[in-house]
Amino acid sequence: MAETRTRIQQNDLLLHEAVIKNEPAAVREALERPTDVNCRNNYGRAPIHWAASRGNVEIINLLIEAKCDIEAADKFGMRPLLMAGWHGHLEAVKTLVRAGACLAATNKKHNDLLQCACSRGAIDVANYAISLGAKVQDTDAAGDAPLALASRAGHTALVEMLLNKGAYIDAVNKVGRTSLHVTCEAGHSATAAVLIVKGASKEARDNSGRTPLHLAAVHRHTELVQVLLDAECQVDAVDNNGVTALQMACAQGCRGIVEHLLAFGANVHLQNNVGSSALHAACAADANDIVELLLAHGADPAMTDQWAQSPVSVAGGGATESPPEGFRRAARGSFSAILDLITATTNLDIHQEQHWHSSQNFRLHTFRPIHYPARLRRALTISPADTRLQLMKGLNTIAHGDGQRAHSSIGWHREASQRIQDLLYHPRAAPVTASCATAQHRRTHPRMPRRAPATAPTAPHAASLRLRTPLPRPETRPPCDLPPH
Repeated sequence: MAETRTRIQQNDLLLHEAVIKNEPAAVREALERPTDVNCRNNYGRAPIHWAASRGNVEIINLLIEAKCDIEAADKFGMRPLLMAGWHGHLEAVKTLVRAGACLAATNKKHNDLLQCACSRGAIDVANYAISLGAKVQDTDAAGDAPLALASRAGHTALVEMLLNKGAYIDAVNKVGRTSLHVTCEAGHSATAAVLIVKGASKEARDNSGRTPLHLAAVHRHTELVQVLLDAECQVDAVDNNGVTALQMACAQGCRGIVEHLLAFGANVHLQNNVGSSALHAACAADANDIVELLLAHGADPAMTDQWAQSPVSVAGGGATESPPEGFRRAARGSFSAILDLITATTNLDIHQEQHWHSSQNFRLHTFRPIHYPARLRRALTISPADTRLQLMKGLNTIAHGDGQRAHSSIGWHREASQRIQDLLYHPRAAPVTASCATAQHRRTHPRMPRRAPATAPTAPHAASLRLRTPLPRPETRPPCDLPPH
């Protein structure tokens, strides 16, 4: 009995191989042996599935004569008719329809014969399905109609055919996207041009408030952005988060799209719901060329977001990133280039800014010498970029007030100044600690008790890291240095 079962399984395997190799003679020979014509593989596919996907009508007829199940579904819900339509084999589709295959059958995504054909650009099969009564307005599980499926795949001729058959051009799916949305997301310029000519809405918004221009910009489709701009779409449209296409293009670092948008009058001063501008986005992306382009078009480098972060702060890591990542970004050459661009194109005076960054609340001249290292570490942790800019602009780190305390701070200032510079440019250099200030303070205040040295954390964790933790050394030193003390 076991031997018979093994022999049948071997015959089943031979039948599958014969169908896959598209050899009718081998299929006929395999069917003459004891075999299961509906035997399945790991994907739940029977020999009729392979025959339909290859479009071999002769093999399909041989399997039908052997009483195969023409409604067998694999693990994806694909039946032989859907497989033939998916691969665009019109004659195989007609053969299965004549054999009684169900025209209303769908797969697990609720794609019927017409939708399978449209997804793959099988215009002949789509025409045949429509002639058999398939509806051009039917949708799948995601809410996509045949027109949206054809548009997403960039099948321009099929899109025109469906529109001529009465497909609604601005039908939306479950996320609110039209056919123009999905073709812009995929980047098919020719298909988008046809849809625009046929009257598709250029300002339609999905559930996130995004227009086709937003999707083309965020997916870096430069040619498609030009097509939409030539069609006079709204260049400064904002989504539900207040983000414009220009801000998206800057965040992606796509200079070509930024140039197109600026040429059509995109506003560089617009801010999203959290106050970020296009310049913020470009600085966050370390896109030096785009920063230069935005500054040339009048972008304001002193503009801050709701966290009072300037573009310079964002370029250096800012308060939104963990300290180690902030230092790594501040050490990159791109940050120095961005800072050079901003300081070269504007007279930026941090003492006259209307909104002060958090790090500016920790200015050192209001504290005793023992407080300087801790305050400076905290300021650098919050914003290495703004702190560096303050030092470059001449922020006074010498104590004021009591003359004795002022003199006791000078020793710390001279020693720590070089350490600050090394920390910003060479994170593996000697870290800034309170030891120098503490030693100087003990010389002037001998009754101060000694404290055990703090142990540095073993791993750079975002919540517990301090500046005393060594960080990776950058490969190159930025060209911009701190002023001599």
